[in-house]
Amino acid sequence: MVTIKDVAADAGVSVGTVSKVLNNMYVKADNRRRVEESIHRLGYQVNTYARGLKAQQTFTAAIIVPDLINPFFALLVNYVEQVLAAVGYKLLVCNSHCNEDRELAYINMAKQNKVDGLIAVTYSNTDEYLEADMPLVSIDRHFKHQICCVSSDNEMGGRLAAQKFIDTGCKNVIYIRNGSNVEGETLKRGKAFVDTCEQGGVEATRMDFGEETTLSKQQMNKINSFLEQCVKGGSFLYDGIFTSSDVHAIVVEKQLTAMGIRVPEDVQIIGYDGLRILNVGDYPVSSIAQPVKEMAVICVDTLIKLIEKKPVERRIILPVTFVEGGTTR
Repeated sequence: MVTIKDVAADAGVSVGTVSKVLNNMYVKADNRRRVEESIHRLGYQVNTYARGLKAQQTFTAAIIVPDLINPFFALLVNYVEQVLAAVGYKLLVCNSHCNEDRELAYINMAKQNKVDGLIAVTYSNTDEYLEADMPLVSIDRHFKHQICCVSSDNEMGGRLAAQKFIDTGCKNVIYIRNGSNVEGETLKRGKAFVDTCEQGGVEATRMDFGEETTLSKQQMNKINSFLEQCVKGGSFLYDGIFTSSDVHAIVVEKQLTAMGIRVPEDVQIIGYDGLRILNVGDYPVSSIAQPVKEMAVICVDTLIKLIEKKPVERRIILPVTFVEGGTTR
């Protein structure tokens, strides 16, 4: 079996230098390169179990998400895993389906030291089970305890969508959403959108289709039925639609097209998330793009600091941008 001493001898550095590289501590760039090349050449495997016993850590983190059907959550998990792997951590993915019992079971794993910390997208009533010193980073959600929250700038996102409609001459617009109403950053996007439209002289309303975080077939049917009811006297009531996700925007565009309504000539659509086709192609709809990769980096960096009992910011808001996807003028 290849040992750390073998790696040090092959790389021409001290055992201490190899240890620093393995523990992601600072070493000179050339030394790090030599150590990493030796590790790869010799096939050295880190004994994470022994390492964890020594440090009283598992070097495993968990992420709780409502589902992996929503492309945003899937992309977030992908980036979090990549960033954690780069610092020597493994990731346990916990799919809660917005089930409170599941979320509590995953939270208890952290309490029992089965994982070193949690990154969570959660909407259940779990406040009373959280502890102020628990290594937990929340995405979008606010908790009673001083839990660190990382989010994109939802308020700015709402304003950007509204301003696009204002600038392109919209007169009557609507915000369509479904999702949780627990206190959090995402609620700001709809309020900011409506407020900014009204300040700009554009009539704005909103339509909520329930608190489910996953857009189900039943909810899609509700949205489609609603859009059909918005035709009055041969004309569609709205000339701009802002949705709470790109998935919603795609559903809306498909239904409007089926109804013979032209997008963006008759009705403009703006989604939220900024997802690309297969994550590398074009934007399927115009959207407010969240910096998903940067969110993952910040979440992991903050979680590691919490695990190491270092100070962190309690609310971190990252900028968003408007991206063209062919559904706006």
